[in-house]
Amino acid sequence: MTSGSAKTREDVRLRVAGLAPDMALGFAYIGQTPLSKFPELPHAVSLMVQLDKAVAEAVTGGPNAAYYAEYLDKNDLLDSVAGQVAELILGAGGRAVAVAASKRTDPVGIKGDFPHKLAAVKAGLGWIGRSSLFLTREHGPWLRLATVLTDLALAPEGPLMKNHCGTCQKCVEACPAGAIAGNSWTPGLERERLVDVRRCDVWKIEHYGQFEGLVCGICMAVCPYGQKSRKRALDSRKKPG
Repeated sequence: MTSGSAKTREDVRLRVAGLAPDMALGFAYIGQTPLSKFPELPHAVSLMVQLDKAVAEAVTGGPNAAYYAEYLDKNDLLDSVAGQVAELILGAGGRAVAVAASKRTDPVGIKGDFPHKLAAVKAGLGWIGRSSLFLTREHGPWLRLATVLTDLALAPEGPLMKNHCGTCQKCVEACPAGAIAGNSWTPGLERERLVDVRRCDVWKIEHYGQFEGLVCGICMAVCPYGQKSRKRALDSRKKPG
């Protein structure tokens, strides 16, 4: 394993801040999890960017062109930043792989090379909701994620954040595919205990073909944490400057 350093960690922070000032990040140790295609890279930099709140709020009735454009735009931003973080780590003597924000590499299992939520949770950035989406108390699930995996032992942050969904069932009730089981997430709970990803996928393909079957967003839009973040943003604009 390549030894990490406080300097490289700070360099990563500075690089991300320079490229995308509003992007959050965290560092995590994920170990040799079978969920990753890169077991030789047990450390991670988790990158997180919020979706435009006005766009996210408007998806309660289903996806639209503005949301699809925002989804693609934030994925592109994350991929660009992740690539540059990986280059920085390579330059520091470590190995690194930038995992794309949204790229399905296993069409049968309906997943990519690594579950971004795992790194984000282990970095202490938030938790996973009943919808299987990643949430924070500040933005709810109105977010996109990407990950840089590395063998550079950058100090992890944590601790794990507890589940703050409480008894809320908004996403369960709103899912047009009936794909969300309604179970409460705990660390280590399998994705399939939360959501039937195949049912979700089929619904998107059959009903939202104009967006290549890639997005729905209804469960994301109805989350109270996301809606509270929108209200805070509107209230802050009303305050006299």
